[in-house]
This record gives sequence, C-alpha cells and structure tokens, in this order.
Amino acid sequence: MKIFSSILVIAIIAGTAALLWPRGQNKFNTEFSLNETIETKIVPAPQAVQINAPTPTTTTTQSITPQQTQTATTTAAPPTTLTRGSNNQIEVDGRYTILGSGTELDPYRVTWELLKSAYETMDLNGSRVTPPKRLEMLNGTYVQISGYLAPPLWGQETKELLVLLNRWDGCCIGLPPTPFDCIEAQLSAPMKLGAAHTISYGTIRGKFIVEPFKAGTFLIGLYRLEEAQTDDTKPRN
Repeated sequence: MKIFSSILVIAIIAGTAALLWPRGQNKFNTEFSLNETIETKIVPAPQAVQINAPTPTTTTTQSITPQQTQTATTTAAPPTTLTRGSNNQIEVDGRYTILGSGTELDPYRVTWELLKSAYETMDLNGSRVTPPKRLEMLNGTYVQISGYLAPPLWGQETKELLVLLNRWDGCCIGLPPTPFDCIEAQLSAPMKLGAAHTISYGTIRGKFIVEPFKAGTFLIGLYRLEEAQTDDTKPRN
C-alpha cells in the first residue's frame, strides 16, 4: 500500500511539473515568434502593372479560303443543278439520272443511290436534319423504285410495307435498314400475304413524301410512299 501511495505521489508531482514547465516556456516562445513574425513577414505592397489591351489581328480571317469557309458551314444545303435531256431524262448534280415526269401516269424512276445521298447533309443523331435540295424537289411527286418488299410478319393481308434496299427479315437475317435506304409505303389497296417471313422483290410506285421523323434526337424515318401500288411479284428465298 505504501509503495502504491509513493508511486501515486510521484506521478502527481511529475504531472504538475510537466504542466508548469511548458507554460512558461511556451510563453517565451510565443512572444518571440510573434515579434519575429511582425519584423520579418511584412512584405512591400505589389506595384501596379499596366496591362495593355491585345492588338486586333486579321491573320485568321485572311488565312481562311472560300473553300474552307464553305466546308465549315454545315447548315446550308448546297444548290442542285438539273440538266434535262431527251426522253424525260434528268441529270441531277452530274451524279444521278432520273427518268419520267413525276406524274401518277409517268412517275420519276429514282435510284437508291440518290436516296442514300441524304446522309451528306443529315445526321442520324445530330442537329443536321435538312435533306439535300435534290431530294426535297421530289417531295409530293410520284416516284417508282424497285427493292425488297417487307410486309408484317403475320396476317392474311396488309396495307403497309417497308421498301428496302437490302433484304432484312425484321430480326436477325439480312442488313437492318437506315432512314436513307428504307421507304414506308401505304398501299392504296390491301395486298394478300403468303407464308410468314415472306419477302418479295418488286417495283412499287406512289406519291413520294420527304419528311424527317425523329424520336428524341435520333432520325428514324425520312421517306414515305402514299397511294402506293406494287407489281405482281414472286417471293424470293
């Protein structure tokens, strides 16, 4: 018991000495450090620096050629040139040939290459949604085109078809279409359907509508045929 009491007294005395000794030492150190801070850490105020305005330059404007300026502009569709020849033949932009007069009795015979050229001024998921002028001029006229005729997957008859450049079964066989190589057709009269997944290849004609259709920011449709009629076709495997 005496030993425990002696140890306790020694511990109390040591703790008291530890509290008293740093207090006086800290006071001296604090006063010294504050004085030192006042004397050594006062720096002169920064001098005012005059900033001159940048000199305007025209180097960028002069280095841009007219060709580069036209390339950078993506909102305006380029003009379309038409050259009419004999037998109602029209050369479009020196790249495509259209036959016919665009009437119900003499529709324009258009090609998939012409329809696919819409991607040059349109994006599937961007802000460019204006078709080329050479396609806008076909809006409201009668056209004729050949392609794969894809009806619904079931039913006895239909008044709706997809006209495709590439064969596609609607699921996993073939190449899925894009808005540029697919036409939604509304038939003027119902068409009988054969077996399920029957796809025919033939010619279809009707009133051509060019109208971008978007879901959110994505372009999912562009071409339609109204009052459409098809030739007699045979299913192809």
